[in-house]
Amino acid sequence: MPPVTPIVRYLLILNALVFAVVVLPREVMGYSLQLEQALAMYYPTCPSFRPYQIISHFFMHADIGHIGMNMLGLYFLGPIIETRLGATRFFLLYILSALGSVGLHIGEIWLSIQHYQDLLETFVANPSLQHFNEFFAGVDTSQIQDNGTSVSTLVGNLQNKLAMNTGGPAAIDEANYLMQGYIEYLQKGPMVGASGAISGVLAAFAVFFPWQKLQLLFVPVGIPAVYFVSLIFLVDLFLGFADFGFDRIAHFAHIGGGITGAILAFIWSKTTIPPWMKRVDKDA
Repeated sequence: MPPVTPIVRYLLILNALVFAVVVLPREVMGYSLQLEQALAMYYPTCPSFRPYQIISHFFMHADIGHIGMNMLGLYFLGPIIETRLGATRFFLLYILSALGSVGLHIGEIWLSIQHYQDLLETFVANPSLQHFNEFFAGVDTSQIQDNGTSVSTLVGNLQNKLAMNTGGPAAIDEANYLMQGYIEYLQKGPMVGASGAISGVLAAFAVFFPWQKLQLLFVPVGIPAVYFVSLIFLVDLFLGFADFGFDRIAHFAHIGGGITGAILAFIWSKTTIPPWMKRVDKDA
């Protein structure tokens, strides 16, 4: 691989500095700075949202493993793409991929909110056990708490009341409160990390060098980039739709960054000449 290029170097340093100042105190000393919450990205209707977070969250990471994986991807692939595109276009690809990541992530949350809002309105119009169960059918309630009580427990109690037709209007009000609380919960999850931008770099590599073999760390078998990258994004797509609840990864954010990076790389592959192919004219 080529030496670390200027934009990649600056990005590595900036991400490392932000992590050292903002996140490392929590990782090492267990002391959390308020900057973590301030710099993370929130859904626009969340009270914690600030416009600058659209940019600031690119340089935030949740823990050492998170920043380590992202920066390794940037270190190994970034210089190759920056050499191919030049510093300006590479920086644009990085930032626009990160923005594409935000766009698809926000769109996913918006669709989820609309879906659950419709289910809530159905329950309000006809408060039945069936409609209550339809609302929580795809929700991993074991991972959520309300004032220290597991939402699974609250849902179970309400299911009993609705099934036995006990509790009267108070039970219906409690169900409304719980469903509305989940809709608000969807808006409050923070998003951090450069994963969307790195996904854009990865997708660009597959466009420019489709048959160059890539491999995971500690796996000695290389796979052509076009297949390797396609497999990664297919897994993200599957996990994003499946929503098993065992991770808190923004899978659609990865896909949004990858789509943006691939589109930009495809356009620039037709309009830019690789630096090693440029002709050098000499005086006679």
